[in-house]
Amino acid sequence: MDTASDSESSMDSPKFEKVSVWDLPDVPQGKLPPHLELQRTRVICDSLAPTNTEKVQYSGAYASMGVDNSVRFEQFRNNFKVDVVRLDEDELEFDMIGIDPSLANAFRRILIAEVPTIAIEKVLIANNTSIIQDEVLAHRLGLIPIKVDPRLFEYMSENDVPNEKNTVVFKLHARCKKGSERLRVLSSELKWLPNGSELILATESQASNSSAKPKTYTSFSCSQDTRPEFSNDPIAPKDADIIVAKLGPGQEIELEAHAVKGMGKTHAKWSPVATAWYRMLPEVVLLRDIEDDEAETLVKKCPVKVFDIEDIGKGKKRATVARPRACTLCRECIREEGWDNNVAVRRVNDHFIFTIESTGALPPEVLFTEAVKILEEKCERVITELS
Repeated sequence: MDTASDSESSMDSPKFEKVSVWDLPDVPQGKLPPHLELQRTRVICDSLAPTNTEKVQYSGAYASMGVDNSVRFEQFRNNFKVDVVRLDEDELEFDMIGIDPSLANAFRRILIAEVPTIAIEKVLIANNTSIIQDEVLAHRLGLIPIKVDPRLFEYMSENDVPNEKNTVVFKLHARCKKGSERLRVLSSELKWLPNGSELILATESQASNSSAKPKTYTSFSCSQDTRPEFSNDPIAPKDADIIVAKLGPGQEIELEAHAVKGMGKTHAKWSPVATAWYRMLPEVVLLRDIEDDEAETLVKKCPVKVFDIEDIGKGKKRATVARPRACTLCRECIREEGWDNNVAVRRVNDHFIFTIESTGALPPEVLFTEAVKILEEKCERVITELS
C-alpha cells in the first residue's frame, strides 16, 4: 500500500531538468538588465514608502556586466546641464540634470549658510519709550533684508574701525503724538546715512577739547553716495512695509543701526534666501491602458491633477499622465489595493527640481552663481591641501 502511494506521488510531482551553468545565456556586456537599470536610476515609490533611496556608490558594482559605475569628469561634463524653468524678481526654479544628490545638497547648504549679505548688527538706541524691549527691537531690525550688493563691501573684524568700506548706517526716528491713533513704524522709516554715524561718541578726549570736531561711532573718509554703484540706487530696505513696531500716543523711538557683511552660518539674518530646496523629478507611468470609468476614478484620486482624460474615439476615454512634474508623491493614486499594478510612481535620482527664494538682497540667479563660485573655491582648497 505504501509502495503504491509512493509511486503515485512520484508521478504527480513535477520533474526538474538539470541545466548546466554553461548553457545559460550570456549577460549582455555594457548594458544593465531593465530591472537593474531601474533600481540604479530611479527611486521606486510604493504605497507605503519609497524604496531604492540610496544610490549605488561603488564603482565596480556592475563590473561583471561591463558597466562602469565610477564618476568620471568627462562623462559628468557631457551629461550635466541646468535648465531654467521660471525666473521672477525673487524666485528662481531650474532643473539640475545629471548630478549626484550630495552635490545638489551642497548647493542648498551653501545658499543658506555661506553666501554673504548685509544685515543690521549693531543698534544704538538713543530713546525707546515703546513697549518693545531694546533687544527685541534690535533683533527685529536685524531681520529686515537690506537691498545692497554685499560684494561691494568688506568683512568687518573685531579690530576693524567702522568705515565706508565695511559698514552701512541707518537712522530711525518715529514719534506718535499725544491724542493721535496708534502709529505703525515701518521699515521705510530706516533712512540711509551715506556719511556715516550722526551720534556723537562721548569720550574723555572730546570732553577736554571742545574745539575739536566731535567724533562719531564711524570713521568715514568719504560719503558712500559718491560711489557710482549707489548714486542712482541708494541703499534701503528691500521692502518698505515691514512692521518694526507700533507706538501708542506719546511713545517714541530714536536709534541708529549699523549693518555689516556676514554669512548665514553665523546668524540667520545674514542668510540671502527665504528658502532653498529641491526635489527629484517625478516620473508617473501607466502600466496599462486605463479607460472609461477606471480613468475617471484615477483622475479623481490625484489631488494635484497629474492625470487627464483623452477621447480615443467610439465613445471611449483613456487616462493620460498630463502633468507629471506636479506630482507631490502623495501616492493617493496607488494607495488603494491593486492600483500599484496600474500606476507606477518614481523619482529620477539624478534630476533635481531646484527652487531659490531670495530675500531680496541679491537676485536669485546671482545667488546661484555665487554659490557655484563658493563651491569651486572649496574644491580648489581641498585639491591644494591634498597636493
